[in-house]
Amino acid sequence: MKSLKKILTAVTLSATLLAAGCSSDSAKTSSSSGSDGDKKETVSFTYWGGDFDKKRMEAIRTEFNKENPDINVKLIQIPSDGYDQKLLTSMAGGSSYDVVQLAEAFNTYAGKGTLEDLTPYMEKDGVSKDDYFSAGMEAYSYDGKVMAIPMRLGAMIMLYNKDLFDKNGIPYPTDQWTWEDFHNAALKITNKQDGVFGVQGVGTWWANYMAYVESFGGSLMTEDHTKFNLDSPESIKGLKFMQDLIYKDKAAPLASDIPKGVDLWTSGKIGMLVDGPWHILSAIANIKDFNWEVAPIPTGEKFTTPLFSNAFAIPKGSEHKDAAWKVVKFWTGEVGQTILAKEGGEVPPLKSVANSDVYLKVHGDAVNLQALVTSVDGAFVPPITSKWGEINKLADTYLAPIFSENADVEKQLKDMKPQVEKMLTEAQETK
Repeated sequence: MKSLKKILTAVTLSATLLAAGCSSDSAKTSSSSGSDGDKKETVSFTYWGGDFDKKRMEAIRTEFNKENPDINVKLIQIPSDGYDQKLLTSMAGGSSYDVVQLAEAFNTYAGKGTLEDLTPYMEKDGVSKDDYFSAGMEAYSYDGKVMAIPMRLGAMIMLYNKDLFDKNGIPYPTDQWTWEDFHNAALKITNKQDGVFGVQGVGTWWANYMAYVESFGGSLMTEDHTKFNLDSPESIKGLKFMQDLIYKDKAAPLASDIPKGVDLWTSGKIGMLVDGPWHILSAIANIKDFNWEVAPIPTGEKFTTPLFSNAFAIPKGSEHKDAAWKVVKFWTGEVGQTILAKEGGEVPPLKSVANSDVYLKVHGDAVNLQALVTSVDGAFVPPITSKWGEINKLADTYLAPIFSENADVEKQLKDMKPQVEKMLTEAQETK
């Protein structure tokens, strides 16, 4: 997966189970002989991503091998496009990998009973949920059972152009910043004549609008995932705040305001960027002409921010569950998490590693990674259901005109509500 921003869309397991008629050619593995002639138990381990992810996975496997010479970890890199479909097909065909990486599709797997409950394994080995950030564990629990353990965490954060703040005499953002502080700074920084905007364009990507809506006290749906809630007064307040940044304040650009081929943020034309943690490593690599820093997003009715994550689970069909658990425990334990921490990007879910200098000082004092840890600690789990992908498509349809055409917020939500609630009802019925 290129970044956590390209989080997987939940897939419909029922259709897959009906259609699948084949098994994976690499899911089940037998024992293999080591160089010393002894039999090793092989654990097949699927993940997505690019070269960066491959390097990390192989580095962790090298350390795992030192402590577990009797287990052969077979890493299987699968493209993110079609990843879930391949896994679900293998399960439906009677075959299974031993450890799998999951993200937003987790509820689809857990809801259909395809994952092993990891709670007894954790209790046996003294692995406590309290050692991990609570939102990360919540994201991968189902019916009170831990079904996967998170490997990486991220949250919406705010990167800001220190030079533009200095130029306009604005104090740098703090953990106590409010949306009013944000709004005032955006107005001061905006200079249409110079092509400078206070904040980047806003849009319909779920984490973008939910970052504002949830902070203002609203939500996409009710806590029990049964009713539409984006038309609540709090939610509407957040959406109108975003809309006003574009049309009333002129502090956020429309697509027509952005020169072709120009990245306003990296070119120094944006004061504040509310987005994901992938921008940290990107900024280190690409920004040379101005100073920048990281802060948590502002606080509204409460401080909160959307969580991004992925985790490792053991399918029920695995024939090597005990060995697979050793793999999961190691990858998400201190050694695996320390290797992740040294990348200096996403937050290690293990709190002891995330709060150590190994992570916080990996870039010296150049980047305030504490802001990302603070954000993850206060993050909320996105309201994922089996209809998550379809609901996001509806959001694109009905919310996009609010930001691109200045459409009436209440009218768009009124038209959106019955369709979302129909999907939520269907999701409840298929549980």
